[in-house]
Amino acid sequence: MRKAILSVLFLCAAALAAAQVSVTASVNKTALTLDDELTLSVEVRGAAGNMLMPELPSLPAFNVYSREVEQTTVNGQTNTVFRYVMLPRFVGKASIGAVSFNYNGKTYKTDPISVNIYRNAQGVQNARPASSSARAVSNGNYDSAAAKRVKQTADPNLPPLERDLANQAYARGDENFFLVAAVSDDKPYVNQTVTLGVRFYYNRPFYDAPYQKPSVSNIFMEDMGTAQGTQSIGGVLYRYEEQRYRLTGAAPGPATIGPASVRYMTGGSPLSALDRLFGGSAVSAEETAQSAPITLNVRALPAAGKPKSFYGAVGEGYTIAAAADRTRVEAGEAVTLTITVKGPGNLKPTQDLNLPAVDGFKIYNAAATSGSIPANGSERSYKVFKTVLVPSASGIYTIPSVKWSYFNPDKGSYQTIHTEPITIQVSPSTKADSGFDFGAASPAGSGFQTLGQDVSYLKTAYGPRPSVLTRMSGWYTLNWVMLSILAVCVLFASVGKKSLAQKRAYSTARGRLKKALSDETVADAVSDYLQQKMKISTGSLPLKSIVAALQKRGITPATAEAFSLLWQRLDAARFAPGAPGVQTAQELARQAQDILKLLEEETK
Repeated sequence: MRKAILSVLFLCAAALAAAQVSVTASVNKTALTLDDELTLSVEVRGAAGNMLMPELPSLPAFNVYSREVEQTTVNGQTNTVFRYVMLPRFVGKASIGAVSFNYNGKTYKTDPISVNIYRNAQGVQNARPASSSARAVSNGNYDSAAAKRVKQTADPNLPPLERDLANQAYARGDENFFLVAAVSDDKPYVNQTVTLGVRFYYNRPFYDAPYQKPSVSNIFMEDMGTAQGTQSIGGVLYRYEEQRYRLTGAAPGPATIGPASVRYMTGGSPLSALDRLFGGSAVSAEETAQSAPITLNVRALPAAGKPKSFYGAVGEGYTIAAAADRTRVEAGEAVTLTITVKGPGNLKPTQDLNLPAVDGFKIYNAAATSGSIPANGSERSYKVFKTVLVPSASGIYTIPSVKWSYFNPDKGSYQTIHTEPITIQVSPSTKADSGFDFGAASPAGSGFQTLGQDVSYLKTAYGPRPSVLTRMSGWYTLNWVMLSILAVCVLFASVGKKSLAQKRAYSTARGRLKKALSDETVADAVSDYLQQKMKISTGSLPLKSIVAALQKRGITPATAEAFSLLWQRLDAARFAPGAPGVQTAQELARQAQDILKLLEEETK
């Protein structure tokens, strides 16, 4: 029996481990030339122990000439990255098929990746192999004729950013170290995402090279990561390190990108093994490479045709989807509606989506989240909106489609997409009260509190012989007078007790609010005050009825509006605790004290 249990536990653990394994593939660039190289990274998450190498698909368009493996373990989670450096073989659109990975008898596959391969530079014939030196060599001697470079230009079919970087490099190919920078579009619209690329080219050894990124104005800038590559310039093979940024124009007008710089040391590395062996020192020099500044002209978005559902997204290829965490609920139960927008542009600075009113539901908007995810060798931004919907009555309801508009810079017009409608089936509530019980009085809990007793029970023991007063019971007129006086005294005493309880209601509620640590405590204090002071049981009354009852007791419209806002905030604190604008319990308690003070003054 024990062996069987252990076997089941082992299988469950293996299944859980297998369920947490994931395999993804990405490339460092999707556009390159025949001179360049491509790095394919395959990341395996959650697999540990002795692993097999991933199985690469057929790659007729590439030659794989380098491979490295990097493995890290953080908090028991093992991540392994396999990197393959490949050289392109021919021009055209190439596809890297699914990479297979076998682990614990299960096969995982990645999504295919598409890349575009372009021609080498135009205007030069590579009759001789690329050299690692910046000088052309002929029979061991410097050949000045060969050093006369033919003007090279990049393939015009290259994307604008890669084409501009390559052309700048061709123009500076007589230098051993240089830095160039370019953008994918120098006339973007406001909030349109453009890419900035900064490349450091070199064909000689160097070391100790700190990089200073460019400063910007009227631009939001985010890092996009680094890449490496090669480029043949006049028969000389250069390597480059590239840093990319995502730029977004903040406002219409000029935007500037300052120069980036690299300070590097040339010569032998200090304290090398050879230096230590012969007691010498390295001869080196510090130099600086700097890129040219760039100016952008940020254009304003057209006002004509701008829809109400436009929140600032600029780009193309956006998608939107909506989903509810459940479609069958009881009245008073919360439904979380999640709306996700994905696209190539920067969604962080866009405005939050305004969900239209939904019949039969109270709506509590929560904070939106945004970020980016890798997709087919590139990144796609996303923004997620969560909204809490609370149905007030049973029935079948439909959450209508939600519109989302964006500006397409290629077409110069606004485009609108929308979600699919969602049907919610609401059954009658099985709970006594799904909202705050403003009529529940603490500590009694029933909404009523005993103020005193007006009945005194007489002793039943035998008494002595009737006295004179007893014998005077026949005097009916005098008896009625005495009973009337006694009734008046009891009435005044009862009114005095009620007045004392009403006076104590305010001081009691104020003391509880000063110690309130949760919104429920604030709600109980307010409900007890209304019950004891004004005999208003709020547990089963809608907000309009409570406000009407307060107005009948003489409160001003401003105070009624303040109480209404307090009620709504307490309600929102329950159903959407993470929503922007929901006050903390202490703030709600201070607001409640101010409102009760107004009620106390206006109902005297």
